[in-house]
Amino acid sequence: MISLAVSRDLGEAEAVASEIAGKQGHRIRGPTRKIELETKFGSLCLIAREGELIHGDNVLISCRHITPEDPEFPENLCRVEDVDSIRRTLSGLQGFFSGAWISRDRLVLFRDHVGHMPLAYRQTEEGIFAASERWALGGAAGQLQPGSLLLFDGRRSEIVRWYEPRIKRVADPERLLADVLRKVMDLYLPSECSLAFSGGLDSSIIAYLALSSGKKVDALVIGYEGCLDHSWASEAASLLGIRVKEIIVDDEMVRNAIQVLEKYLPRKSPMDLAIASIFYIASKNSSKKFLVAGQGSDELFGGYRKYADAFERWGIGRAAELMRKDVEQLHLMNLERDELASSLGGSDLIAPYLVKELYELALSIDPELKLRKTGEGIARKWILRKAAERLGLPRELVERPKKAAQYSSGLMKRIRFILSST
Repeated sequence: MISLAVSRDLGEAEAVASEIAGKQGHRIRGPTRKIELETKFGSLCLIAREGELIHGDNVLISCRHITPEDPEFPENLCRVEDVDSIRRTLSGLQGFFSGAWISRDRLVLFRDHVGHMPLAYRQTEEGIFAASERWALGGAAGQLQPGSLLLFDGRRSEIVRWYEPRIKRVADPERLLADVLRKVMDLYLPSECSLAFSGGLDSSIIAYLALSSGKKVDALVIGYEGCLDHSWASEAASLLGIRVKEIIVDDEMVRNAIQVLEKYLPRKSPMDLAIASIFYIASKNSSKKFLVAGQGSDELFGGYRKYADAFERWGIGRAAELMRKDVEQLHLMNLERDELASSLGGSDLIAPYLVKELYELALSIDPELKLRKTGEGIARKWILRKAAERLGLPRELVERPKKAAQYSSGLMKRIRFILSST
């Protein structure tokens, strides 16, 4: 959690930062630290969770991160002293992160390549403010774009890119994708975590590789009694040899979730509320710190029906364009909602399909390997299914068709009814 205010005097900065932190109280879950500084660009107050603040000789870092390949990343960032060095440090990272780098002369806000970790900001005549959640800063706040830095020195602010995806030629995509999936799940799945498990391809790959690497995963499936997700998850769990916890929801439980989520979510459509409710309820029923989900896989590997429809009607170029736009909007349309809902329920979200190495590999794979014409029509996620087959997943799960969780859980239908009844 980050709550930052730069204002004209220290008292005002402290009051605003405290107000921002109070609005994000569900993120605290333990001790916090408060640091106040007089800088050349204004009076600064920063409040963050204990362990997410590092005070170096000349630099202060506030950073939330999941970077198992470089666990000392914040400490390393604390040693750099200019923007070019910040960009180089971030460019060498895998994983997910967001935060603030502060010296006496400059404030730099930063965010990971895909926007997995939230970071919002607002700039006014009174100063500049940052938080993990947009709503905590008011209606004029915006998200910092993924792969970007915001530079502020008191006179002006500037947003610059530190990241552009590295697209490369992939000689053997099926083999390479299987290898990278195995590596990413081994590194980024905590030793103990909960998994949003529908029994579909994405969550089955995560569960299978977690089991293979000795992780302890609590598989959770959310839905109304008798829904498709419960039956699919039960069947998949049996094939994989894992236990799954069925969480049967009813209208009262969903109505309570909606009442919480409507206060915080930037978009409140039935679809957004249905998906957010799944994450919120899963998180509320989790005993683990982390909730793992397959978010991003559909956009990266061609999982949505609209991609297949576009391919069939206009050709692969149009389908690829839709996928590209959805990937670029992940931080706005998916991750902000799902991360926030998980946090409100008490868990930190991890979406391993979005780790940079896997993300860039997916972007490098030919779209015609994601959407594949077969004798039975257009197969979605074809290359991901081939990689899953190579990994050793049961054929029944490799070939399982795609159905969106908001529908297969039964939540979408009931939420429409609940909203129409209020």
